[in-house]
Amino acid sequence: MFKQNKSVAKIILATLLLATCIIMPVFSQNKKTVTSENKDPQRFFPKSDLMQIGVYYYPEQWPKEQWERDLKNIKKLGFEFTHFAEFAWTFMEPEEGKYDFKWLDDALAIAEKQGLKVILCTPTPTPPAWMGDKYPEIYLVDSDGRRREHGNRANVSITNKKYRHFTDQIVAELGKRYGTNKNIIGWQIDNEPLATPDFSISAREAFQVWLKEKYKTINNLNTVWVGSFWSTRYNNFEQIVLPNAEIYYEDKLSPHAVLDFKRFTADAQAAYINRQAEILRKHIDPKQWITTNFTNVIYDADPRRANKMDFISYTMYPVSGQNSLGGNSFRMGSPSKIAEANDYYRAITGVTGVMELQPGQVNWASINPQLLPGTVHMWISQAFGGGCSFTCTYRYRHPLGSSEMYHDGIVGTDGVTLTQGGKEFVQSIEDMKLLRKEYNPKAVIPQEIAKRKTGFLWSHDNLWDLENQKQTKFWNTWKHRNTYSLAIKSTGAPMDFITEEDNFDEYPFIVAPAYQLIDQKLVTKWQKYVENGGNLILSCRTGQKDKNGHFFEANWSAPIVPLIGADIDFFDMLVADVNGTIKAGDNNYQWNTWVDILSPKQGTEVLATFEDQFYKGKAAAVSRKLGKGTITYIGAESIDGNLEKQIVRNVFSRSKVAIEDFPKGIFVEWRDGFYVGVNYTNEPYLLPIPQGSKILVGQNPLQPAQAVIWK
Repeated sequence: MFKQNKSVAKIILATLLLATCIIMPVFSQNKKTVTSENKDPQRFFPKSDLMQIGVYYYPEQWPKEQWERDLKNIKKLGFEFTHFAEFAWTFMEPEEGKYDFKWLDDALAIAEKQGLKVILCTPTPTPPAWMGDKYPEIYLVDSDGRRREHGNRANVSITNKKYRHFTDQIVAELGKRYGTNKNIIGWQIDNEPLATPDFSISAREAFQVWLKEKYKTINNLNTVWVGSFWSTRYNNFEQIVLPNAEIYYEDKLSPHAVLDFKRFTADAQAAYINRQAEILRKHIDPKQWITTNFTNVIYDADPRRANKMDFISYTMYPVSGQNSLGGNSFRMGSPSKIAEANDYYRAITGVTGVMELQPGQVNWASINPQLLPGTVHMWISQAFGGGCSFTCTYRYRHPLGSSEMYHDGIVGTDGVTLTQGGKEFVQSIEDMKLLRKEYNPKAVIPQEIAKRKTGFLWSHDNLWDLENQKQTKFWNTWKHRNTYSLAIKSTGAPMDFITEEDNFDEYPFIVAPAYQLIDQKLVTKWQKYVENGGNLILSCRTGQKDKNGHFFEANWSAPIVPLIGADIDFFDMLVADVNGTIKAGDNNYQWNTWVDILSPKQGTEVLATFEDQFYKGKAAAVSRKLGKGTITYIGAESIDGNLEKQIVRNVFSRSKVAIEDFPKGIFVEWRDGFYVGVNYTNEPYLLPIPQGSKILVGQNPLQPAQAVIWK
């Protein structure tokens, strides 16, 4: 237990027990990673295929006489599959209870004739007009009290019983009709599930049910939500309203209520997705897989809660008007997005794919520039290197009208001429043909790479809690996460995003940035991991609260103090025009957003100290040996991330593990015997490719927006 007096230890233990005694709600399956009735999703994707490549097509949006031409061209270009119908509910059910699948039958038949496999989708993000006209309660209500209407997508209340009824019916009809179609390889449920907060009556009633399942008694809820504060206690669950910041002006809502509402919203979205998967599973051939496509590593939705599918895929649009590395990087996109998405989604079941990859210029970002030539090919290569089993792009034809008419396709507005992105998809298709010939099924990961393998401990609960109580407007949990993922990638280490339930011992290194919500079970697991030889890196804001978002009735972050070998005296942040300085080794680093001020105990090494402020000379980062391993606590967020990068790399080096030294924007992955390098920077980069290697794709030095693949 903690090195405190006995009475304080008892208080901490009681607090930790309260945090863990509440049972999980009926909506949630978030204690486990994704599981399905079919346990091995790799069986859907022969390893020798490496990565299949496909493209979206919308037969309902184009004249029927053009379908055969388009699908024939898709096959001629080398695409292996296409993707139908996620927005086509109005064509499937033009009137309530009256179904029309003739058009879809015809399109599927043409695809089969042309030798194209098909991913078929449930159309649930876009209800037909008749449904909302007759049953307006199906629509989501925004935080300002306005009900959404027909005319867009993702405008529904997924907790509404009537909408769930219609969903059940259309999904069952699709499953019964196409579940034995041998040309359909898999199913995409819905489209980009967002878990948008819903303030409808349906959501309020569902939230009350969720809270009853979780807390059992209103007294338990009042304790966790601290109902004694501001007279916010409830007499019964029926009194509870949805925590809506838009209608409060003087102060903030209870952070515990807000955290639970985030959890409920994610659970409701997952339950809606899981419900569709379970209906499909009753009707489809076991050879057809089931997935959905979350957007990157999303904020409101928690993909791991949707655990009834075979695997999770993702949507990826890296260019969004930002210029993270300066120069031309705005034409190549965020350097961390694809790398993090690969490592996040692949780790859930061992299989993932890019369901929707940006094909070129888009219409929806704050600024929509042209891409630097080579960028799309680079992205596809990076998806391959990150372990994707397929890459698919939205969309084949450039729209001629409606809200996405400025969105590129594989072919342009004439319906036949390849765009730049289309040419690069074809280039990647040719790459894949070559790589399949070079594939060696006996290839094993080199030991020097395996020894760097890193687990990145991540929890959406932490994300939600941190973002709700930032304490400084400059705190950004995503930026903090990116700092550490990029530091890890600079070493050339393979990385998996993991959860508290995963086996820590699979990873020589584990990084858990700003892991704010903890319990004794996790602290004990961390300790055993380190004692057994693991190297654990924690960052500022770790261990402040229990799982309910309460502080411990003890000194600051008391549960982790014995682990890190230092007291956390207090934390600090600076105003916009003031930077502090931290010294580590011979280098100085600037900070502004957050620091934990540390007092190391005997045997703990100081890695960095504050050079100014009233706590000058105090420790900003520490490390200690524990058993066979090490524990490092980085108590500061530097402005450019270089402090964190130095210390992370130092942990690897001191563990006598050989590492690379890739600059920000250079990524190298190993996959199935192939090395894949990509360059998001503005300058050529000479990769350390050993003499005697065989370069299969691209060149070295690696030019900006280019990829190289070698073995």
